Amino acid sequence: MLEAARVSSVVAACLAPGEEAWLVGGAVRDGLARRPSKDLDYAVRGDTARLARRLADVLGGSYFTYSEAFSAHRVVLANGVVDVSPLRGTSLEDDLRARDFTVDAMALPVRAGDPRGRVGIGVPIDPLGGMADLAAGRLRDCSETALAADPARVIRLARLSAALDLEPVEGLMRRACEAAAGLTEVSGERVAGEVTALLGLPSAGSAVRILDRAGGLDVVLPELAALKGCGQNAYHHLDVFAHTLEALDHLWRLVEQFGGRRFLAPPEECGLPGAPELAPLAWAVLLHDIGKPVVRRVDDEGRIMFWHHDEVGATMADAIVRRLGMSRRFSHYLGVLVLNHLRLGFLVRESPLSRRALVRYRRAVEPFVYESVILSLADRLATRGERTTARSMARHYRLARKVWLEIPKETLPLPLSGRDVMELLGEGEGPRIGDALAALQEEVDAGEVQTAEQARAFLWAWAHRVPEDRTGA
Repeated sequence: MLEAARVSSVVAACLAPGEEAWLVGGAVRDGLARRPSKDLDYAVRGDTARLARRLADVLGGSYFTYSEAFSAHRVVLANGVVDVSPLRGTSLEDDLRARDFTVDAMALPVRAGDPRGRVGIGVPIDPLGGMADLAAGRLRDCSETALAADPARVIRLARLSAALDLEPVEGLMRRACEAAAGLTEVSGERVAGEVTALLGLPSAGSAVRILDRAGGLDVVLPELAALKGCGQNAYHHLDVFAHTLEALDHLWRLVEQFGGRRFLAPPEECGLPGAPELAPLAWAVLLHDIGKPVVRRVDDEGRIMFWHHDEVGATMADAIVRRLGMSRRFSHYLGVLVLNHLRLGFLVRESPLSRRALVRYRRAVEPFVYESVILSLADRLATRGERTTARSMARHYRLARKVWLEIPKETLPLPLSGRDVMELLGEGEGPRIGDALAALQEEVDAGEVQTAEQARAFLWAWAHRVPEDRTGA
């Protein structure tokens, strides 16, 4: 997190004579509640490119231009980002009036000092009454054309409303619904950033519901529209859409119950650098059942089935990632979790669990074991139909805790090298040697093979049990 006052002090020192700058937007709002901010925005009357370069040098970060047309620049630091943009209009008040919501349309003049790290000294400049709206729990747009001018603000409406517990003023949701169609013209990368910020909230489920009411969800993620009204079997009490949102509601509490956010893979390792800690897993929860409407079948006896919805869902999640311009690494992350979200439930039938079963589970979902356990539990807790018993839910919960506590967390070293295996089997590099090493790794992790002699015996037996494919298929 960034301390706004300290960064503002540096900004002040970097201004050239005659230049002015103001801290604007969410950082001012957060500062009123004495909360640190990860992202700081500065409106500048002066040379924004020179200021951004200087800030990057002094603060030890890097910078790039993210809008040539508006001369807007971003300084990337280890603990957040600083955006530097020119004033919109001829005055600060013009700039604030052109923003999205009044709670984000406040400013503090940049000044040096304030060593205690507060946002600044004095009362924020607040021409639109943002402080009063914040105190009253209102979310009000800066103008009746604010959303139409930038439809991405529809997503931000949902995030701010849920994050700050703000009630949209009369007419705002209608204006949002009218503007939502324009989200098709917003770049996928920007949509992805706004939705990711929304999903990073502890109240992500509520935020998605608000986005749905505002007309934006079906536009940015049309795959979710098919979940609405998609009925399920008697083990469920909700349709697929409502089930998904209830699973999101459970997410934050489950993370805390199972040891907290320190076990979550960092967003950059998931392919979402700079995202809130909870956002990658929330994406997986949101998309875990998107394959169900595609594969839904009702048999002759009226039973509803969703065979292979995990596989179809993983493919659909990849398509969403591509459409929104997100990373291949994030596609892999979603694929692992969506494809395997049923796997933990299947282990209920294997009680008592063997070390081998735990190793196979880990290998299927690594390195996202923790995320897989949480997703499975969120999915299970949102499944409470007439055929669901309290006993079965408790058993799933106990299983999840057992798996997380007892699963071997690391792959053990092999007693033979790849070259040793090739010499033993009399083969060169290729898929079969990879299969042999994978089979040997499972035995080692399961504790069945511990020495080189045992490894050779296992591989000799394996080679005769799994004949070489000589067809080239």
